[in-house]
Amino acid sequence: MKLGRLNELFASIQGEGPWIGERHIFVRFQGCDLHCRFCDTPASVSKAPGDAGPEFINVQVSVGSSAACEKIPNPVSAGRLSELCKRLVIPGPSRSTISLTGGEPLLQHEFLAEWLPLVKNDYRIYLETNGVHDHAMKSISGLVDVVSMDFKLPSAAGLRPLWEQHRRFLSAIGDADLFIKAVVTLDTTAEDIVASARLIAGRDPSIPFVLQPASGPLAPDAKNLIDFQEAALGIIADVRVIPQAHKILNVP
Repeated sequence: MKLGRLNELFASIQGEGPWIGERHIFVRFQGCDLHCRFCDTPASVSKAPGDAGPEFINVQVSVGSSAACEKIPNPVSAGRLSELCKRLVIPGPSRSTISLTGGEPLLQHEFLAEWLPLVKNDYRIYLETNGVHDHAMKSISGLVDVVSMDFKLPSAAGLRPLWEQHRRFLSAIGDADLFIKAVVTLDTTAEDIVASARLIAGRDPSIPFVLQPASGPLAPDAKNLIDFQEAALGIIADVRVIPQAHKILNVP
């Protein structure tokens, strides 16, 4: 039996991308193999190989803005995680969504392969990923409904170019609904935006491409955002500038 190493579990609005504003149950996995300079969840990034994360997970125990939290031992079993998610379902006609986030959820794809079949029929499964683990994606592609794939722009993330890894990942996604997101900073170059759009066009030019402006000292100039959008729209059909709503609204 595989166990999942988590950082936290809570319900809130989706703050990024085309599904912005929806209510999601967020399962934040511990650990990430990339260290982007704009990372806004540093607590979920492992400090060293094999880092199991916090001893206890901060878990919201019920729905509602004033819902209490409790700490449960980390890691968790698939059955235990299913029980915890069930507490955060809002009664009514809507189909609840579980957002797999992190960190990088696909680093724990073996756990996901055990857990997701238990919840797939009751929830929409929404995966947020850094878009470099194609073999892990293939192993769970039939268990995921929506993929939010990041393009890590070298000029923004401070990482080596990952274009070939992103290309392979795009081929591994399968039939899930897909959109691409790229964090845009004051250092982002037009060349990286054009390269992203061309990579998307190589798979399907109708895939939505979200330019997400960084906040704080890394925030890009508004004019650059418009210029980047125009450049990408010359190559693909759907390019949107969408900020992080949860930061604007000051919610988790």
